[in-house]
Amino acid sequence: MPKDSSQPDSPGANAGTGEGQDDAQPGLLKRLLSFSGGSKLKMAATVGLGLGMLSGMIWLRAYLAKLSARAPITIASALEALDRGDYSDAQNRVGAAQQESGVVAPLGESLFVLGAVKAHEAEGQWSASRGRAMHLVAARYLQQARSLGVPLGREAQAVFLLGRSLVRGNQPEGAIAALNEALEYPELPHTEIHSLLTTAFLALPEPDLEAALTSNGEVIADESLSELERFDALVSRAEILGRLERYGEAIQALEGLGGSDLQESRLIVARGRLTIESSRGVDPLDQRSMVVRARDELGRATRLDPLNGQVTRRALYWIARSYEVVGDVVEAADQFDQMTKQFGDTPEGLVATLSKAAIAHGLGQTDAALAGYRTVLDAAGSPLTYRNDLLPLSELRKALLGAHQQFTGAGNFAQAMALVDQFTPLFSEIEVTELRAKTHSRWGYTLRDSAQSEEAPELIEGRYHLRAAGVAYEDLAAMRYATLTYTDDLWESGEHFFDGQSYTHAARLFDKYLHHEVERRKGLALLRLGQAYVALDRPDQAIDALRECIELYPRDAVVFQARIECARALRLNDQPEEAESLLVKNLTGDTLTPKSAEWRDSLFELGSQLRESGRFDDAISKLDEAVQRYPDAQQALMARYDIARSYHRRADEPEQLYREAKTESERQKNRRLRDEYLEEALRRYAAVQRKVTIDTRNAESSLNKLLLRNCYTMQGAVLFRLKRYEDARKSYSDASSLFQDEPFVLESFVHIANCWRRLDKPLKARMTIAQAKQVLGSLPRDIDFKITTNFDRGQWEYLLDQMETW
Repeated sequence: MPKDSSQPDSPGANAGTGEGQDDAQPGLLKRLLSFSGGSKLKMAATVGLGLGMLSGMIWLRAYLAKLSARAPITIASALEALDRGDYSDAQNRVGAAQQESGVVAPLGESLFVLGAVKAHEAEGQWSASRGRAMHLVAARYLQQARSLGVPLGREAQAVFLLGRSLVRGNQPEGAIAALNEALEYPELPHTEIHSLLTTAFLALPEPDLEAALTSNGEVIADESLSELERFDALVSRAEILGRLERYGEAIQALEGLGGSDLQESRLIVARGRLTIESSRGVDPLDQRSMVVRARDELGRATRLDPLNGQVTRRALYWIARSYEVVGDVVEAADQFDQMTKQFGDTPEGLVATLSKAAIAHGLGQTDAALAGYRTVLDAAGSPLTYRNDLLPLSELRKALLGAHQQFTGAGNFAQAMALVDQFTPLFSEIEVTELRAKTHSRWGYTLRDSAQSEEAPELIEGRYHLRAAGVAYEDLAAMRYATLTYTDDLWESGEHFFDGQSYTHAARLFDKYLHHEVERRKGLALLRLGQAYVALDRPDQAIDALRECIELYPRDAVVFQARIECARALRLNDQPEEAESLLVKNLTGDTLTPKSAEWRDSLFELGSQLRESGRFDDAISKLDEAVQRYPDAQQALMARYDIARSYHRRADEPEQLYREAKTESERQKNRRLRDEYLEEALRRYAAVQRKVTIDTRNAESSLNKLLLRNCYTMQGAVLFRLKRYEDARKSYSDASSLFQDEPFVLESFVHIANCWRRLDKPLKARMTIAQAKQVLGSLPRDIDFKITTNFDRGQWEYLLDQMETW
């Protein structure tokens, strides 16, 4: 105990009261008396000061005595406060116990008290969302308390409070486990536990209606239920039976019930709901009659509801649904619209908003539907706090996924993507990413397949969406790295990058796939990897991948395409013999037939390979065979041009022999042979030109433009070699008129000038060169001349200046 401050602590303390101090005290007293005697006011101040000092000393002595006598605060005292219902005192005592000097309160016991206090506070919240949030806090306290150790004898109370808080906090899975455990304690209120279990089974993402019905039956079996409790349980039973489509039993459960106006209105709503739902599938006339009767009764329920609350909202919702059930969707939409405006922030208002959006979607009003779905997503919030017995979470998610599928099915991909972008947090990040990938994929392939040419905007946009799908699938793979779908996600990413012509990313993803996948699609992955490297002009890496595919998977169906791709890579790498060997294997093996795409592609590829190797007769033979077999194939047009080029180049050899011939007969023979090849080349070029000209569907494609330009130019070159200079000039003139805005036109002018000179018309030749200089001056300064010609701008200026002087 603290010592009395009026007593000396030790003999040494009296030493301070010697002579000097005695002299000081009379002096101070004299000064105070002198001060107080000056006036009445000064006297009153002196007296007040003295009394204040005296009372302060008394209070200090009492406080110190109280501190010395108080017993330490313990968790036991907090539990006593909890048992008598003084929750505020219980919480304060936990805090005091934790701060008590020299006392360490058990953490598990403290958390149990705090959890019980929070659970009580949550029950009294006026806001449902705030109450759910506080119940979640209470549940966390109680879960931690159970793991650390609750106070002795409080395990049953802890598990019951935990289960109830989890139900109220919209965590039904955990609640069911805790409440089932609570049933093992006979001292706990089993009827209330079964009632909570009924709620939990109905609140599951996929409601367990049978289990809910069983728990509800346990509640009804309790004969000690009050009249109101039994009424609530039987109405709940009818609603569960209705959701199970056991309408007869549901109506039977409601028989004999009644009571106040509020109870009567609830009964009417329950019966009306059952009537409307059970009317599906009956004769249309009978259905309408049933629905009209239910609608009239529901209108009466709104008048009986004294609170104008949930019962009224439910009645109005089922009135709106009654119109929808019989096909009066416009009237139903109006009813839902009124509910949305009046009760937008309630469970009934949310379901009305969704129903209105679905009706708008069915009527083709996609923008209105999207706006409604977005409103629903905003109002639904997090799945942790979502609670709506009219629309369980699973049904809401199913409805939104159905809306997304409806958007994509109708080709409304922008709306589908806008909806997906707002799916978080109602859907997990993995689900949203997968939906985003699938939406981009379908969007991209739809646009790609509708494109009419390589330059079509649809094709460009389609490839963009395919690349976006590749990005999304790669993100999905990262999220599901530890799952069995990881390599599938990598595969989808690589395929979409490949189809979107992002070959660098495609090669990277296929290489990663091969690193992680043990068995599936490895041959095809090697093929795709090789194709990507071919597209990137990296033939060495392409050959390595494709050879591995051919050697390791000789019985895989992809080996035939791998040979074609490897042949292309070998051509790029200047290895024509091996390339030809691979193609011949495809054409002469026992597996492929001319009906297969790989046999067809091998034949076209072999013809092109032979032409590039200078074996023009063989090339003409193979390409002619290919065109005859597959006249409508994608490669056929280019093959026809290659045939013309082969005849054109085939004329070089007899021309050289013509120059070297020793006798006139040899010269005549070789000249005749040369002219035959040139005439055939001319005919073939003209045929390709006609085919390109009449192909209006692909008139703007870069390939068709290139072939048309080359056909005019090559015809001019052939005619010039045949010394048909006027015809050559006309062919070059046609080319110059068609491509006058491209640097290529300068070559046409040069050829035209040469034709004029051969026709002995030098003035027209110089005029043509002057015209070429004017065109050169009009071409944009930043244009790249070497894309279509052999010279840059400066070299063309010098050449034309020189030719003008000839």
